[in-house]
Amino acid sequence: MSDDILDPVAPYLSSREHLLDEIAILRARTAALIGGPQASPEDTFAAPDPVTVERRVMLSVAAGIDLRLPRLEYTFALSAVERGVLLCTLASEVDPLFRSVCRGLQGELAGPTLQVGTIIELITRQLEQAVDAALLFLPDGKLRASALVTVEDPLSPRDVPLQALRVKIDRNVGLYLLGARDSSAPEWLKLVRPQPVLGKARLPAERKADLTAYMHTAMERRAQLTLELSGPPGVGRKFLAEGLCHELGRPMLVANCQAVSGPLERDNLGARLAEVRRETALSGALPYLDNYDQLLTRQDPLRARDDEQSQQVAPTPMLIFTPELKRFLETAGVAFVGAIERYEPLEQAGEVVRIALTFPSPRQRAAIWEQVYEDLSAKLGEDVDLVEIGRKLALDAQRIQAAARASVSAAALRTRMEGPLVVTRADVMEASKNQLQHDLKSLAVRVDKAYRWEDLVISVDGYHSLLEMISYAANAEQVYDKWGFGNKHTVAQGISALFSGPPGTGKTMCASVIARELDMELFRVDLSRVVSKWIGETEKNLARVFDEAQRSNAVVLFDEADSLFAKRTEVKSSVDRYANLEVNFLLQRMETFNGITILTTNFEDTIDTAFKRRLTFRIRFEKPDADARAALWAKMFPEGAELAADVSFEELGRRYEVSGGNIRNAAIRSAFLAASEGHAIDMNTLVRATLREAREMGVLIAEERGGAPVEPVDELKPDAANGDGDGDEAPLPPGGPSSRPPKLVPITHRR
Repeated sequence: MSDDILDPVAPYLSSREHLLDEIAILRARTAALIGGPQASPEDTFAAPDPVTVERRVMLSVAAGIDLRLPRLEYTFALSAVERGVLLCTLASEVDPLFRSVCRGLQGELAGPTLQVGTIIELITRQLEQAVDAALLFLPDGKLRASALVTVEDPLSPRDVPLQALRVKIDRNVGLYLLGARDSSAPEWLKLVRPQPVLGKARLPAERKADLTAYMHTAMERRAQLTLELSGPPGVGRKFLAEGLCHELGRPMLVANCQAVSGPLERDNLGARLAEVRRETALSGALPYLDNYDQLLTRQDPLRARDDEQSQQVAPTPMLIFTPELKRFLETAGVAFVGAIERYEPLEQAGEVVRIALTFPSPRQRAAIWEQVYEDLSAKLGEDVDLVEIGRKLALDAQRIQAAARASVSAAALRTRMEGPLVVTRADVMEASKNQLQHDLKSLAVRVDKAYRWEDLVISVDGYHSLLEMISYAANAEQVYDKWGFGNKHTVAQGISALFSGPPGTGKTMCASVIARELDMELFRVDLSRVVSKWIGETEKNLARVFDEAQRSNAVVLFDEADSLFAKRTEVKSSVDRYANLEVNFLLQRMETFNGITILTTNFEDTIDTAFKRRLTFRIRFEKPDADARAALWAKMFPEGAELAADVSFEELGRRYEVSGGNIRNAAIRSAFLAASEGHAIDMNTLVRATLREAREMGVLIAEERGGAPVEPVDELKPDAANGDGDGDEAPLPPGGPSSRPPKLVPITHRR
């Protein structure tokens, strides 16, 4: 061994080395107390001289060596008795000999955990010291209030003597003292070393300067101050707190309150907040309670149990300020709390400064995109329009940064690190889609965007209306922002359209084409998940649909919209009043929605007239003629389909007046028939498939006799055009039976 190791007054090199000596001294004192055998000279854990240990600790501190136990003593101003309690509980965790000795003192029935009486017997000699030591284990004692030790108070019986309570050192604190962990913080707490990011926070520069000065003054006066940062997820609440902490020269301790919001954790809320208090003291950090509203108690009023009483307003849960959280904020000094919405009773805990952060506007999102790519030193391709992307993709700053980094990585992978790295629009859009997080799937169904322009057979007016809808979305930034129409007229900047017409005329198909052209997702609202028997719940679900759609860059499709957007009726009973409530809510929500909404209906006359005024576009889908049906037949077969030479789409369109949805089903049916019979799809197979489809839909079509086609009865003819026919009878087109519907033409490409 070297001379340094043999030198008894050399400084300790680690906390573990120091703790082993302290535990050895405690073991020797315990053995002497019970009259047990003293440690032999060969014992590795023979007790060192306490005076020598104290001198070595002083040398270590002078040398700048971080010893964990002295650090805890200094941080929490522990007395000699409190220090002894900490050592006893730690020794019982790691020293089997010490634990066996203590078990002999308190009896086998007491279990392996130390009792308060045993600890007091080991560390005190006088009655006054014993009484003072017993008071240390009360809930407001320093050791428990700082989460250094935990006291297991049994639920039953409640009259357990104080001396019989069981005491354990906090597991994280014990590992921290032994040097097994760099920090005593549990997993739900994270220490952040703040970066100089305050300049990038979305808050006026003057406001940021005032906040910094005010917080600095509060810290100097050791005053209580709570900063409540409210706003939607991802708007930069934590980012702003980090920038303020950097300006104040303090680290930030982030507490994920959602991780401790369960029923079991809620019973130990005081202990969890004590852990936050301990870590802020050890690190000198300012606490940030993220989603602190999860720590509030929710009191739900009882609902009616009888189904007959379902026609009542759904009760709203009440948030109650917990005494543990109130006590924490009162003693925490300067602290941050973050939540989606502001909580008024927060002022019960003292002075509160409220900062509301809004979701970034399209122009702000474009600026964030530009700043992030500038920080990444990335070159953008000519097809990348950050203004368009900022308006189209409702991403917060955090997800914009993640998407930008992912797009740069995708560009590097595509170029294989050869040549100049250029980020294309495809890279940005693909990376952004992975960052779009929404909850629309719980209320709506994703619609496949398989259809293209060339699949459509619609009227010329309808085609130009669809192009105009796309133009609205593409030029919204220029019209509303650059030209100032958004400030001049206080109207919603979204797009709403009503697709009306008989069933199967391609309304859903056109919605799919629009979503594909705009590179947006298409979701069809599922009424079974939205409509609720509880009054008020339907409106809440609809509000979620609009909120999620606006945030997720999705087109919302209300199929069979007449079920929700029906005309309001005269109020003659409470049922009528609550039925009109949903329509009134939708009217108000449509006024403020900035996304794209498409309504489809077979009965336009049943839609409330107030909705029609709020609609941007109204497109009527009509029945096709023979030429349109022939075009539909031709579009139903892919290039790889084996068609016989005798197939005549013009003949099929002339002979059978079936809808576009029926034509699609008949085409697929004929393919399966031909495959099972082992030949190409011929005219005979198509006729058989069409007749079977017509019979199943309840449409009577007589087969040709003598070469002349027999037309189906007018009253039983299905409606036509592309899409998904459902077999319902549609109203006559405007103008009565004598009016001629517009000519339908096939779309070969976007013009």
